[in-house]
This record gives sequence, structure tokens and C-alpha cells, in this order.
Amino acid sequence: MIYWGDKGKSEDRAMDDERVRILIIEDDTRFAQSMASLLCNAGWSAETCLTGVAGLGRLATEPYDLVLVDINLPDMSGHEVVRVVRERGENLPVIVVSGETQIDAAIQALRLGAADFVRKPIEPDFLLHRIRGVLRQRWLEREYKSFQHLVNQSERLHRFLVDNSPDIIFTLDEDNRITFINDRVQESLGIARQDLLGRPMVDLVYADDRERARYVLRERQNENQPPQTVELRLTSSQDSKGYRIFQTYFSSITEANCSSLHPPQPWETEGSCCYGVARDITDQREATQWATYHVNHDALTGLPNRQLFRDRLGLAITQAMRNRERFAVIHLNMDRFSAINSLYGHARADEVLRQISERIQRCLRGGDTLARLAADEFLLLNLPIRSEDDVQAVLERIAQELAEPFMIDDTPLKLTASAGVALYPEHGDSPEALIRHANIALYHGRRAGGGSHAFFQEAMRADADQRLHIEHQLQRAIELKQFELHFQPQVDIANRRIRGVEALLRWNHPERGLLSPNEFIGVAEETGLIVPLSKWVLDESCRLLRQWIDLGIAPPRVGINLSPRCLDLPTFVDCFMSSLDQHGVPAERIEVEITENLFIHDPAMAVSKLRDLTIRGVRIAIDDFGTQYSSLGYLQKFPIHTLKIDKSFVWEIDRDVSQHTIIKAIISIGHGLGLNLIAEGVETEAQLRFLREQGCSEIQGFLISRPLPGRKLEQWLARGAHPPTLNA
Repeated sequence: MIYWGDKGKSEDRAMDDERVRILIIEDDTRFAQSMASLLCNAGWSAETCLTGVAGLGRLATEPYDLVLVDINLPDMSGHEVVRVVRERGENLPVIVVSGETQIDAAIQALRLGAADFVRKPIEPDFLLHRIRGVLRQRWLEREYKSFQHLVNQSERLHRFLVDNSPDIIFTLDEDNRITFINDRVQESLGIARQDLLGRPMVDLVYADDRERARYVLRERQNENQPPQTVELRLTSSQDSKGYRIFQTYFSSITEANCSSLHPPQPWETEGSCCYGVARDITDQREATQWATYHVNHDALTGLPNRQLFRDRLGLAITQAMRNRERFAVIHLNMDRFSAINSLYGHARADEVLRQISERIQRCLRGGDTLARLAADEFLLLNLPIRSEDDVQAVLERIAQELAEPFMIDDTPLKLTASAGVALYPEHGDSPEALIRHANIALYHGRRAGGGSHAFFQEAMRADADQRLHIEHQLQRAIELKQFELHFQPQVDIANRRIRGVEALLRWNHPERGLLSPNEFIGVAEETGLIVPLSKWVLDESCRLLRQWIDLGIAPPRVGINLSPRCLDLPTFVDCFMSSLDQHGVPAERIEVEITENLFIHDPAMAVSKLRDLTIRGVRIAIDDFGTQYSSLGYLQKFPIHTLKIDKSFVWEIDRDVSQHTIIKAIISIGHGLGLNLIAEGVETEAQLRFLREQGCSEIQGFLISRPLPGRKLEQWLARGAHPPTLNA
């Protein structure tokens, strides 16, 4: 510890806690000992040497803080000692003590590097004062060097951090010229930092963003302006787009701070300057744009999705309202496209969908928007239009584009699309209303068959609302089991004995009473509710049949209508047979009635599952034969037991002779294929007589009996084998 006196510590502190060591080189032993005692009393450590050589030897091996040397020594002068100490490069203060009165000795000592010169005789306080001054100066020099070392170390660290920063760091002068920029600019933009120094900052900004950059740079010159962050595109020589996107931070700093940031440059001017950091966010922005694109676009076709279409539709409404224009929203749906998925698989079906979207887009104008809604459904925003004829023209162009066959594995495939059209402002003034009304029009248009279209009408909305209401009530009815079965007998023409019954579903509506299937089956088919309904019909039919078998009055078979949707279920056959097993019903007592629509839905799948049923003993009947898709080829492939002649042919027997030929042909086909024949809707004796003459096996209709509730049929079966009359 350094003490500047006999008592207490000075306010000036040494850098370490060791006592100051002083070497006295003096040939006068008494004088040397006297000075040593004086220095020790002052709190320092003092040692003596009698010659210059001995002193230099001691200095070479021992650390000292100060040297007191007599100018006249027996072996060399004090000047020589000073010179040797300095030549060794030691930063050691030396005070020369001399009895000479000439000023030249002092000057020479100071020139050689002595810290001070003291004449003999010496006043103790004066000597102590001069020693304190030299020691204080040495300590200050050490502190300064230490501080300078820390500053240099900090500067190197900051330089390292700046040069190795992932961001571009720069400073600007008052004229917004670059006064400093780190090496990151070379890696990020492919521009050497030396080429940018002294150039305006805006030269580094991409042309389209320069005006915005100039505005920000002007604003930052306001001393009260807080730091600003702005997104700018900076010119890049190594990017295909010619720029990269940077989040750029600008902050004004004072002249004093600015001058300390870097060495002065010839182009710097007085006044405030700017510090900036530019962070490359190109990859982040591209990832965000990619995510935004996929949020708003269909992954398969690249078309806008429903959300983006709705946004553009909202904008179109605003513009059309301002400009008093009209436009159309068209809902397109490919006809029978589900068959492609079933026959060719999803991968090929997806490729066809991509081709469909490309063809439709070729029919559009620049302002139109085509979006993929879901599966094989598309939405088209057609604007502006003058009249419905413009929409008709677009639909005709689309039909022509789709008329060219699509190729799947070298197989040509022809497709058509149905369409529903809603017009603005006639059919709605909101995106939701226009899309909904176009969908309603599509539904009504498809009733006319594939490739058709319809414009929305108010009556359609009432019908759609009614169907939605029925759907909600139907869901509730399934939960509450508000259904019952009626059965219509199927009677042998020859002996009027019952051969079977057809199970017919009825809905016990809590408000409207007993409803026939015509009022709700269509909705059930569209919504998929037909599947749980069919399951209930099968279970209830099996339960009643088991009951009648136990009573000994059961009809030979029960016919159950089956929707094509049920066959789509992978576990259909197992579930069907499970119901029969659960109730203990023999499979041969059940006859599944299917319509000819099943032929075009997925014939391969249908044949496979129906054969699985027939192998287990279940009978198969084709219902409403001759009214839909009739194919003798499918009749031969399907495991069919019965043909049911549709009632529309039977009703014409009394009125239209031409229908006789059709019925004769159907009966002839049935006989040729060895099938049982049932004529539906028989109401008169004349119809019965004609059918008997043509060889029809069985009849079903009001002439025999109306459909009967289960309990009434049970009573009738219990009375005997003969059917009731018309009035039963």
C-alpha cells in the first residue's frame, strides 16, 4: 500500500497492496543510511547500494518503484545510471541527487530521462514531497496505461462484435452518406464495404423503396424524433430478384457520440449523425408469404380457397356498389365425379381436377376469380356483366372446354358440370347470401340432370329453407326413434297367396303426423342420414320377422330398400349380417331391394358386396326396373333374384297401349334370366288380368292391400294366407 506520509492513507491509491520499494545508490554510507531511515519512517521500504554497478545489478534482479542516485559515484556517474536504466526499457522513475550547483547537471539528467533532480543538502520534507510527486506521477501513468488497455480491449471486442454481427451495422452523416458499414454487407448483399463509404444511403436501397427511405431519413434528422424501424428492400447483386428484405432501425445520435464511433473521415461533416442496423428478414418474409398463400389457396389446384374467394367477393360488392355494376357468382359442380375416385383412385382423380381447373380458367377474363370450394366443387366470380346472356356465354365456354375428353390411362373420359348462378344485386348484397343462393340454384339445376344450370329464384330459397328444417328435424327424429314400418304384401298371382312383404318407412312427425318417405328420403340421401335410417329399418324388420316366425305366421320373405350410400361403407356386409344374426333371422328370408342407380355409382364395388350377401343366402331385387339406368350387361353381372316392374308402367296399362310392349319386354327379360317378377302399383282387375296373361309372377299394390302397420299385418297374417280386399 502506498502512503504519502507518516500517518493515514492518501486519497490516491496504488494499484496493488504491496509497500513501495525504493533503491538508494549513494557512496556516502552515512548519507545513504540517513535517507533510508527517512523513507522508512514515511512508510516506504528503502534499500542502499554504494556503487553504480551494484545498483544496476540490483535493479536487474529486483523490482523497485523508485531509484535515488547520486550524480557522483566511484565507478560511474548518476547520468550513466539513468542512461542504462532507460536503455533497458524499464519504466522506472529515477531521481538524481547532486551536490553540484551548476544547472547543466540537472538539465543533462532530465534529458537522459530522470524523473527529477534534487540538490544537496536536502531538506527532509522537500525530499519527501518530491518523492511523493514522482510516485504519484508513476501511479497515474500506470492507471492511464491500464485504462488505455481496457479501452483498446473494449474497442477490439466491439469491432469484433460489429464485424461478426449477423446484421448490417452502419452510420450516416448529416447528408445521410455512409460513414461506416461493417463487413456483413459483403456477405448479405455482395457489395464491398469500401465501395459504399461516402455514398448516400438511398443508393443501397432498392429503387421501388427509395422514396420511403428518403422520408424516414428526413424524419430522423429531427432531434425529437424517436428511433424508427422500417422494412426496406436493399439492392443485392447475388439474389435473383435483385434485392433482399431488411428490417432497418434508424436512431439519431449526438455529434460527440458520432465522432467516437469511428475514426474521422474526410467526407464527414459537423452536426448530428445516424446509427442504423439492418436485419435480413427475407427468409422470414418468404416463409410468411408461403404460409399466407397456402392459407388462402387450394393445395391441389393452386386456386383461391373459400376464404380468399369470400374476401374478393366482398371487395367486388364494394366496387360494384360504387360503380353501380352487376356481377355473377357461379357455383360449379362436376357431375358424377365420385365415380372417378372409386374407379381410378384418388391420385388420378386429383390429376383430373387439376386439368378441370386449368380448362375453366381458360374461359375467364382478367377480373374473374375461380376458387376451389371442396372436392369437385368450384366457385366463380364473374364480373362485371351486363345481363344474364354474359353469364350464359361463360357457362357455354366452360361446357365446350369440358366437352373435350379427359384421358386416364389412355381411356377417354367425358365430364360435364352443373351450375347454379346468383346475381348481384338481385340475389343478395353480401358474400354469404350470394354464395348460398348460388348453391341453392345449383341444387335445383341438378334436378334437370347433368350439365344443366339454373339462376337463383326466391322460391328456391323457401324450398332450401324447408329442406334444412327437415334435415334438423330428421336428425332429432333419428335420436328419438320417431319412425315405424309399414308393410305391403307381395302376392302370387296364381293363388293369391302371400309370397312376401316390402318394408316401407314412415315418420311419426310430432306436428305433421305420419309422413311417407317421399317427404324426407331425398334429404336423408343428400345428408347421409340415410345410413342410420337404413340401419334402423334393417334392425326393426329383423325384430318383427323374428317375432312372426316365433308366432308361426311369418311371410316367406321381407323386402328391405337399400341406399347406394350404405354399400359405400367398408364394413357394410359384416354389419348387415350382424343384424340378422342378432335377431336370429335366416338370411334367405331377407330380400334387399336396390335401384338401378347402383349400376353407375360403383358397379365393381356393388357386384362384390352383393355377391357376398347372396353367398350368405340374402336375396337381391332390382326396384323400379326400367325407369333409370337399365343395362342387360349389369343384369347378367349382378347376383339378382327379382325384377320389380315400376308402377308407372303398370298404371299405363289401362290408358296407353304402347306401354304394353315395354311390360312384355321386361317380363320376357325376366323369364330369360330366370328371375322372379313383381309388378308394383297394381290397382285394377284389368291390370291384374294383363299381367297374369303375360306371365308375371307376383303383384303388389292397392288392389291387394295398402301398406299396413306391423300390428295390422300381424293380424292379417294370423287370419290366414289369403290377402285382404281393397277395403281391408
